[in-house]
Amino acid sequence: MSLDNELQAALRRKEPPEGFTARVLAAVECAGHAGALTAAARPPHSTSRWRYAAAAAVLVAILGGGEAVRIVRAKQQMLTALHITSAKLRGARNHVHEISTR
Repeated sequence: MSLDNELQAALRRKEPPEGFTARVLAAVECAGHAGALTAAARPPHSTSRWRYAAAAAVLVAILGGGEAVRIVRAKQQMLTALHITSAKLRGARNHVHEISTR
C-alpha cells in the first residue's frame, strides 16, 4: 500500500465519539484560563506554531477531503524547507563574517 493510500485511509472521515464536542469546548475553555501563565511557563513560539499546524491538519482530516490534506502537507513541507534554508543562510552569513574579520 502506498503512503498516499495509507494516509487517505487513516484520515478518512469518521463520526466523532459521543460527547466529543463537549470535551473540545471544555478544553478550549481551560486553555483560555491557561493564557494567564507567565511567559516562562509558555512553550516557545515555534513549538506553538507546529502544534497549531498539527491541530489544523487534524481538523482538515476530520472535516475535509484528500485535496485539503495535500495542501496541509505541502504547507508543512514548505515551512520545513524555509526553516532549513534559514539555517543554511545563517551559517553562510556567519562563515562570511568570520572570513571578513580575519
